[in-house]
Amino acid sequence: MPNILHNKDILNAYYLIFGPVLGVSVDTIMDIPPMTLKTAYRKRALETHPDRCLIVGKMKTEMNEQFIKLNLAYETLQTALKISAPSDKIHANNIKKEPRKNNSNVNNPKNSADHYYRGHIPNRKMLIGQFLYYSGLVSWKTLIDALARQKMQRPAVGQIALKWGILSKKDIHNILKQRTIERKFDKRFVEYAYLKGYLTSFQRLALIGKQRSLQRPIGIFFVEKGILKSKDMEIMARKLHLHNHKTAFKNN
Repeated sequence: MPNILHNKDILNAYYLIFGPVLGVSVDTIMDIPPMTLKTAYRKRALETHPDRCLIVGKMKTEMNEQFIKLNLAYETLQTALKISAPSDKIHANNIKKEPRKNNSNVNNPKNSADHYYRGHIPNRKMLIGQFLYYSGLVSWKTLIDALARQKMQRPAVGQIALKWGILSKKDIHNILKQRTIERKFDKRFVEYAYLKGYLTSFQRLALIGKQRSLQRPIGIFFVEKGILKSKDMEIMARKLHLHNHKTAFKNN
């Protein structure tokens, strides 16, 4: 693979492996620890491996296409990280010299590839997982693990649409295939299906609402892992509400 990569290729590769969950830029992607990338890739590889086609109820050819795209995305991000390796190595060394947060003892001390955010909280609206990361309470890897777990546990929009009779198996196959051909990995399935005319605006909102209602709150992950207590989550939720309120007020 050539060492010249386009920003769009890097972003598409990131979305395919991690999902369009953080709204990251190419600059922040370059800060991803190699071990975090490897862990996320392995999880997605297990999800998309063609041998699981019968379990998830998808065609083997479709799973094979996704698996190939996943591996290409992994190679793209590996190449991008290698290109920026010198600056990343300096960044990693600086992090090691700084003291860890008080709650960092719940993480594996051997995982030197992990890191905590140390800086000002961005002045923009956030979700609770992002706010915990930018507050320095959870590490990058912990956040990605929580988001991956939340995403894996919620039902797919396609499954809900199929159950409701909005989409057929053929429709879902065509949507996934067309999105792959057009390399629109930054578009969620439901958004892409809506843009292509498979869903009405009402159906799109209904599917998103139903999926969210069936999704476990991400805070449960941090509590179950012993990273934060329920009381701490409540406090941070109130702080997030205040932060988002102030942000909205400033931007208006």
